[in-house]
Amino acid sequence: MKNLIVLLFVTVSAYCVAGQGIPIAKCPPGEHSVLYCPRQAEPSCDNPKVHDPPAGFVGACDIPDCFCDVPTVRDVKTKKCVLLSECS
Repeated sequence: MKNLIVLLFVTVSAYCVAGQGIPIAKCPPGEHSVLYCPRQAEPSCDNPKVHDPPAGFVGACDIPDCFCDVPTVRDVKTKKCVLLSECS
């Protein structure tokens, strides 16, 4: 009986842990999903490194973003991923 209770506890625990997936954004080709907490701003033509968001920006930590794949950055004018040398 004791073994049955332990087995039931382990099974329920494993089921609960497996159900807690990390949220992932569905990103277009050339981009990947990121989940930063605290939130971080995407590399862009103006600032090509992951950096703190602008002052006053408030965002939830559990919402994934799509960032451009390396070596590209986000062109804020076109909203597309481009090489740094191709920024408009």
